[in-house]
Amino acid sequence: MTSINPNTNLNVFKPQGTNKRKEVELGLFYTNDMHGDVNRLAKFKTAHDTFKLENKTTPNMTLAAGDCLFGADKQRNSLMVKLFNLMHLDALALGNHEFAGGSKPLADSLANADFQTVNCNLKIDDENPLKERIKDKKLVRSAVFMKGGHKFAVIGTAPINSYIGKTENTVKPLNIDDTIKEINDETKKLEKQGINKIILCSHLGYGEDGDLKVARETEGVDIIVGGHTHTTIEGVNTENKGGTHKLNLLRSKRNEPVIITQAGGMNEYAGYLDVVFDDKGVLKTDKIKNSLYDLNMFKDSKVAQSLMNKELGKKVVLAKNATPYEPANTFIERYRENPLANLFADAVKEQTGADVVLYNAATVRGGVKDGITNYDVKYSMLPFNTEMQEVEMSEKDLVEVVNSMSGSMLTTNKDPQVLRTAGMTYSAHNDIEFAKTGNKNALIDMTIGDKNIDVNNPNQDKKVKVVLSSYLFSHDLTKNVLAKYKSDAKAVGREQDLFINYLNSHKDIDLKQPTQNRANFTHEYSSRDELLAARKEILG
Repeated sequence: MTSINPNTNLNVFKPQGTNKRKEVELGLFYTNDMHGDVNRLAKFKTAHDTFKLENKTTPNMTLAAGDCLFGADKQRNSLMVKLFNLMHLDALALGNHEFAGGSKPLADSLANADFQTVNCNLKIDDENPLKERIKDKKLVRSAVFMKGGHKFAVIGTAPINSYIGKTENTVKPLNIDDTIKEINDETKKLEKQGINKIILCSHLGYGEDGDLKVARETEGVDIIVGGHTHTTIEGVNTENKGGTHKLNLLRSKRNEPVIITQAGGMNEYAGYLDVVFDDKGVLKTDKIKNSLYDLNMFKDSKVAQSLMNKELGKKVVLAKNATPYEPANTFIERYRENPLANLFADAVKEQTGADVVLYNAATVRGGVKDGITNYDVKYSMLPFNTEMQEVEMSEKDLVEVVNSMSGSMLTTNKDPQVLRTAGMTYSAHNDIEFAKTGNKNALIDMTIGDKNIDVNNPNQDKKVKVVLSSYLFSHDLTKNVLAKYKSDAKAVGREQDLFINYLNSHKDIDLKQPTQNRANFTHEYSSRDELLAARKEILG
């Protein structure tokens, strides 16, 4: 039974119950990929209060599977840590966004945590600030908990396919095979202590190169609470049935059942997993309840709202919106034409007077209903708050930058790096047939203002005033082209400030889909699964 949109009479978070003396029931409340989003945080606290009330006589745990803190944002991280402390969070896994501001802000935030952070697959050098959290045992390979007279253990893993280890050289994730070895080594140590009910709090991502592989190749892990891919998983499925009912009940290397779950992202859902272990610590497959609850069904917690007001200041509406934009998922949000992203690009163009604005698709997130608040801008729409920089770029180099990014959709294992624009439009190949040719020049055409650019023979002498995200100076696909401009780039403001200034000056906006796409591709993928299937055909 699906629970994403449950009937209001449904008794949420209710344990199944077990009458057998040697069986052990466990209720898990979990979240992942909150990305510091605060818009439903007060509802999240109420959902958790409800879970604790329903499970007060059942062993229960609260887990967060990474990307819950966010970079160097001290206010937001302080809020999240204090809220997790109030909730008596048991364990937090480390995601990539915990490292978005470097190890020092993360170490400082975790210093105030009453919970333990778990990780076994990061190599952390002695000079890294996180060594202090290892010394005070707030960062551990695994954590053991006594619940209802029974011992449970939680192991943690960070993502292996992110910027961790690339922006600083004192921390580095292990590859997937070494990660699996570390998990197996840790489970053996735990089992020698008599602990046979083991949970992996994972930010490896759902998929054959992540949690599915881990489930099949580990020994002793019973439950994987996942994150990173923003996957919504409901029910108990021995095959992929599509939608939220993805394959999530597998067999381990010992041929014991392993259940995988994940609660989407951006604090939309509260995850609830209720399981029963037999007397040997093996999951009973007929006694697994796996549900997601839409947080909008819960009232705001006054305690959480008061904490938010104290830490972040009050929420205020910056501009009213006539046409709501509410993407169903992050695939639509990031990889198709996006009116909110276009509005931000237009805002930067107006604020800076640029000819062209460029930034990567993952910059702007989420949607908007009737109005845009300061909370929306800071904690949902523009969470990175990257510096925008102005350069005088040659027409030729601009073509090369767009070519490098737009041609990567099927030829890398990373998220498609669609470039959002203002002041220009472009068309590019992203189809299987073109990718098979091996041609690196995916760009078909480009227009700046009302001028068509010859993409096959762009002008080296013609200069274009471009405002772009400073992130593009370090991106693997664009850093070489942009290296010559980095020293002379002029900072023109951070994303949040530029957008807030624009909204304050306009007050009324209308997020209507544009009649002409700014980034046009030869194929429109209907889902992430379709895109991954096409990529697999190219990359193998």
